Amino acid sequence: MKKLFIVIVIGMISKVGAQAPALAVADSLYATGEYTKAIAQYEKIQEPTARIWLQIARAYKGKGAKTAALNFYKKSLELDDKQPIAATEYGRLLLTKSKFKEADSVFAILSTRYPTNAEYHYQWGRALKKTAVKDTLVLSKKTDNEKIDTSEKAFAKAVQLDSTHQKAMFELAKYHLGHKNYPEVETICKKALESEPENIEIIGVLAQSYYYKGWWDEAIHLFNQLLDLGVDTLFVRNKLGRAYYEKRMYPEAIEAYEEVLAYDDEDWGTLITLARLYNFSREYDKALEYGKKALYFKDLPLDDVYYTMGRAYEFKKNYEQAMKYYGNSTKEDANNLDAVYATAVAADNYYEDKEEVLKLYEKFVAQSKKLKKRPYLARIAQERMTLLKREIFEAQEKKE
Repeated sequence: MKKLFIVIVIGMISKVGAQAPALAVADSLYATGEYTKAIAQYEKIQEPTARIWLQIARAYKGKGAKTAALNFYKKSLELDDKQPIAATEYGRLLLTKSKFKEADSVFAILSTRYPTNAEYHYQWGRALKKTAVKDTLVLSKKTDNEKIDTSEKAFAKAVQLDSTHQKAMFELAKYHLGHKNYPEVETICKKALESEPENIEIIGVLAQSYYYKGWWDEAIHLFNQLLDLGVDTLFVRNKLGRAYYEKRMYPEAIEAYEEVLAYDDEDWGTLITLARLYNFSREYDKALEYGKKALYFKDLPLDDVYYTMGRAYEFKKNYEQAMKYYGNSTKEDANNLDAVYATAVAADNYYEDKEEVLKLYEKFVAQSKKLKKRPYLARIAQERMTLLKREIFEAQEKKE
């Protein structure tokens, strides 16, 4: 019996010894990126272990064969489901293949086994983000004793466990931004930037939070910081241009929107915005140039384009052309009160017949009352109407 035991042990050692060179060769090939050759060597090993299947999975993943890799990760975990690294790699690969329910299951188990591991909760949140029907707003400080069943809770738990986990903080901040919970966004982003001050994703979320709140100075600073960090995108230029516009920093806004045109020089919205900005900057020929381009590219209705071009002509004191474009604007939209009022003002400067001008102001005031819009312009128009009536009366008296 003793002799039989010794023989069995010697046999096992011999088998392991025989497999050792093949394993060493396979590992060496894998380490140098020779994935196909490594796979061939691993497959020669008889009675493969969980580690062998794992290495084959990694080799397939290394050469981009993700479906095959998933199969071998699964085989490895079937032999030994207590491999956290293998399970993590498997779960991440499931996410890249959009197999979110499977990934949800993997990271739920890992998070339960390792409840203090922030990375597992973050990855679980990524899976839940795609599988959950609806997220419920829950602040991170309330997640201690709550069941994690939404992506927000998983991300919040990850941040709670690791207050420097940048990816989890980004996802959590983005979640709160979508729910317009701006104070929470700013708290998370500022905390994240303490440990990683040049995290462009976090800076971008914080910039948007300030932008949507109308904190233009803060938004401008952060969007410019993104540009300095090399994030020169249409989105950044557009938001920066609007922030400058709202701050009435017209030269800076023009520069930003001119860069926007580099992405799409046929976007009528950008063109008409530039026309308005050039009007504000008293570059009226430029305003007309961009207004005409906007007119060419914009689909109906065109009332706002005509109105902007009318403003340019009015500023150039070409009141006849201004009235023409204002008229075109009101033909497109009879309730464009800005154009109705501007028509009266242009006529006031152009017509000698003040009775006709008075009728135009009266028309505007009547529309303003009916639509309950532009009351401040209506008050200005009424003041001008009082003066016009006096002028008309005095002119009639002189004739008599």
